[in-house]
Amino acid sequence: MSIQPHSFFSGALYARKSCFVYVPAGYEQSEQRYPVIYLLHGMHGSESSWMLKGNAEQTLDQLMNNGELIPSIVVMPSDGGYGQGTFYMDWYDGTGNFEQYFIYDLVPEIDMHYRTINSGDQRVLCGLSMGGFGAVSLALRHPERFGAAASLSGGLVSSQHLREQYARSDVGRMIGPLHGPYAESYDPQLVANLRMQDGRRPALYMNCGTSDYLYTMNQDFHQHLKTIGYTHTYEQFEGEHNWTYWKEHLPDALRFIQSYLAH
Repeated sequence: MSIQPHSFFSGALYARKSCFVYVPAGYEQSEQRYPVIYLLHGMHGSESSWMLKGNAEQTLDQLMNNGELIPSIVVMPSDGGYGQGTFYMDWYDGTGNFEQYFIYDLVPEIDMHYRTINSGDQRVLCGLSMGGFGAVSLALRHPERFGAAASLSGGLVSSQHLREQYARSDVGRMIGPLHGPYAESYDPQLVANLRMQDGRRPALYMNCGTSDYLYTMNQDFHQHLKTIGYTHTYEQFEGEHNWTYWKEHLPDALRFIQSYLAH
């Protein structure tokens, strides 16, 4: 197993970007194609966060060696690198097309240069905090491109959570009017409702620490999915919003991804 840096040009952002790509054992010696896991970082992070702080390479090695995770290509990308965090969204005020960068630049780049199984049901997302929101949002908004999403301590923020902080942050720049159609198109609860209506439902997994400041937000999203009948997996453990928790519970998210890919 090894991690390789990969640089490419993003037309959506008109900028050079880079990511780190984990390839499984035997990749160089075979012609096999592999499913792809996109591992997303949180606020203030970068494409190197999971590798340097999250013990990702060792965790992936261990799970694949033990047969607990199917050999996969794992991509650790940047969120686009703007401000404190882009939330993997196209910003309402035109600051940056960070969702288009991910969907139309990054994903095709990986499929072009690595032996992926180029199919939505073999392409999954996993992320922490802001990256948890990104994983769930991208999967729900693009169910034809991603078959599953896993969130650790996700910032699964809906309109109801934004009311108090909306005027005092850059949230308005991201989503525009709080009750407008653009904001609604990124509200994970409302997008989940749409997926229930059209039947295109990516498999969803969430876990969160019970001492995490985002615990209530995760509980709310879990309860909403239960209410609308969206089958999903939710787990909670003791822990806070930190790398100690994410390193310990990344394997839980990856085992869910394994259960999805195995079927």
